[in-house]
Amino acid sequence: MTDSRNWHVDRDAEGIVWLGLDKHDSSANVLSARVLMELHECLNEIAQNLPNALIIHSMKKGGFVAGADIKEFTGIINPVEAYKLIRPGQQVMDQLEQLNCTTVAMINGFALGGGLELALACNYRICADSSKVNLGLPEVRLGIHPGFGGTVRVIRFAGVTH
Repeated sequence: MTDSRNWHVDRDAEGIVWLGLDKHDSSANVLSARVLMELHECLNEIAQNLPNALIIHSMKKGGFVAGADIKEFTGIINPVEAYKLIRPGQQVMDQLEQLNCTTVAMINGFALGGGLELALACNYRICADSSKVNLGLPEVRLGIHPGFGGTVRVIRFAGVTH
């Protein structure tokens, strides 16, 4: 299995694939279009030779994933463009969720927006025992809908409040 520019793949002796994200030229991991495309390619390769488990982790010390790359949103002028931007993210989250092996998100620090959506697409989420762990969908405060399926997955995971 080959590493991509941003994702690093390691299969250990127990048949577990460790998929580490280290967003190139960035202090924090964000889910840019390129990062999502590379994740799609990695998941395709993983599906061809299923591991005993897939563990997704950050290779950055500060946190898991800060969310989608907001810079990519600034040029959107209509709903068609918005759909073209978010649809690949929805598809890769579905691809991860449907992978036929156990999937785990190892969360160190923050998992915000698309980062939390990525974690929610996994079977399990393990958070570091740290006060720095921060989970959330902060884009709703900006009037932006969590576009990668997080609103559906968070209800499945946490339930509905009364």
